[in-house]
Amino acid sequence: MSHTPDLLIGVAELLAAEGVGVYDDDSVLPAGATALVLGPVPDEPASVVGLTPYPVSDDDSTDAVTAIQAAMRAGTDPTTVLALADAVFDVLHARRNYLVRGVQVEVSWRNSQGWIGKDAKGRMELSANYYFRTVRSGSHLID
Repeated sequence: MSHTPDLLIGVAELLAAEGVGVYDDDSVLPAGATALVLGPVPDEPASVVGLTPYPVSDDDSTDAVTAIQAAMRAGTDPTTVLALADAVFDVLHARRNYLVRGVQVEVSWRNSQGWIGKDAKGRMELSANYYFRTVRSGSHLID
């Protein structure tokens, strides 16, 4: 693939491997499981983490910072979505020198987190923004 899709899918796979949720587009989600999805949060299931990337900074070298917004929803009890946010934090915050789908991540960290509010079904939602300092090659970059 390419840098951003590899980083995004790699982070979803990492969160799944660490037990945060289930990332598998090809099978039915087990009852009560938290879905890890790429892009916006869908209406179902009740517990979900939607991962959306966006660029933060690039310079003329191969250093780059890419952010991934983790939009989370997990039931009507606010402590449930906070526990889900803590699980994501435990996997990603201050993690150093790791590889996801061929993308070398020097360090990742949570930059911000805030409440979104309730969805139409009264389920609590929040959003956290994680930054990933990576090595990213390009045609006009200085290696």
